[in-house]
Amino acid sequence: MNSYNQWNSSVSWYDQNMGENGDTLNKEIIFPALLEMIGNVTGKKILDSGCGSGYVSAYIAEKAQSVMGTDFANGFVELCKKKYEAKSNLSFQQQDITKPMSFDDASFDVVISKMVLQYVPTISTFTKESFRILKKDGKLIVIVDHPFNTQFYYAQQIVGKPNQKYTELKDYFNKNEQTKLSLWGKIELTWYPRTVSDYIQAFIKEKFILSEMRELPEIVNGVTVPRILILQFGK
Repeated sequence: MNSYNQWNSSVSWYDQNMGENGDTLNKEIIFPALLEMIGNVTGKKILDSGCGSGYVSAYIAEKAQSVMGTDFANGFVELCKKKYEAKSNLSFQQQDITKPMSFDDASFDVVISKMVLQYVPTISTFTKESFRILKKDGKLIVIVDHPFNTQFYYAQQIVGKPNQKYTELKDYFNKNEQTKLSLWGKIELTWYPRTVSDYIQAFIKEKFILSEMRELPEIVNGVTVPRILILQFGK
């Protein structure tokens, strides 16, 4: 099953588990940090790139001037259009971030990419396009699984304690495509390993300026491990 079908087939299950507040990971770890880094959105135009079921887009739209949510899985786009049709400042459209975006230059004050890029084979088009569509004083916020998170499970795998979520994990610097059992243990997803520096350098190459970096922890079996990486860039 290709990536499009993997995600498109999970729309109802994803929406059911996320609801309007997110699952535990999003609600307790990701969302608070995201809102703090976005800051005051009053009067601002926001792009939520990879919006999924749209709950983040909808929340931000309560105060922002406008929010555009995009996703490459049309099932999510159609779901969002139905769920939030009453919100006049919130719109959705299909967009594959490995291809040029349909927006004008300097269209957005804030671009958000939450838990998306680890599932994308190449991010060079996204880095270029994000720079193009972001306003001069705008900010780009990128949130991904912390690249080092899997190394905890890799170490367990080496000593004969494999994790059912991951199969045949590789070392931190291995860039080969991998799969994992994700979305609450129901869907096998393809993901693309990158190091922390891979992400940072990809955006710096396009003249972005790294303004903040956060590493959010999670406790697994009594061990504190890096769970989420957040990068904030300016122009």
